[in-house]
Amino acid sequence: MAFTDLTEPTSHLTAPKKPSEFTNPLKPINDAGDLISPTYWVNEILSIALGFNPKEKAQEYFAGDWEEYSKCSEAWGNLAQLCSDVSKNITSGNKLLDTTWDGNAADAAYVYFKDVADKCNELHSELDALKNEYFVIAEGVWSTAELVGTALSTIGDLAATAAISAAAGSLLSWTGWGMAVGYGVAATQILQIIEKWGEITKTINDFQLIFHTGMATLGTTAGGIATKFADFPLPKDPYNNPVVA
Repeated sequence: MAFTDLTEPTSHLTAPKKPSEFTNPLKPINDAGDLISPTYWVNEILSIALGFNPKEKAQEYFAGDWEEYSKCSEAWGNLAQLCSDVSKNITSGNKLLDTTWDGNAADAAYVYFKDVADKCNELHSELDALKNEYFVIAEGVWSTAELVGTALSTIGDLAATAAISAAAGSLLSWTGWGMAVGYGVAATQILQIIEKWGEITKTINDFQLIFHTGMATLGTTAGGIATKFADFPLPKDPYNNPVVA
């Protein structure tokens, strides 16, 4: 008896491509950092307000090859589709075989192949869950980085304004009132920089909670997949047809 597969599972075994919606999380941070003028006064303002370079600190949070990480989502999805197609082919062949083969051996074979198809279907669900979780984490990194980049741009604007005001205060220090106004404006901007960095820290901390939850989910799902592979049904003994033998 000839069996014709409904699908071609191996067609899904392709290398994952760069997601069309992917944005390097460091790009918005680098773009924002490039807008921060590296002048003496700006550096002094940032040093007074934060004690560190905000761009470099933000880069530390988002370091890593997130493009390759995002490709994992497609890779798991491809494997999920492969398992689904294998399940469909086995189910189709099993039903066709059942129409022409009767007896205890036939019944046992039907149950066995049904179990294999069901296991493949379960693997499809688990692998698809991995795909979705990887995508959620990668998307969260991108969107968080964009928010941080926007906040860094604001910090750059505040630092520039504070630097100009501080420089003006120094130049006009001989007038008394000029120094007071200049340094007063700079102090206000510094307080806003501190507040804005606090917002960045909160944004990153909020995402880290989501990230750690996602990683825990990935661990649980991966453990479930490993268990299913370990419990994959295998025949106890090879079947020898007495008529053929």
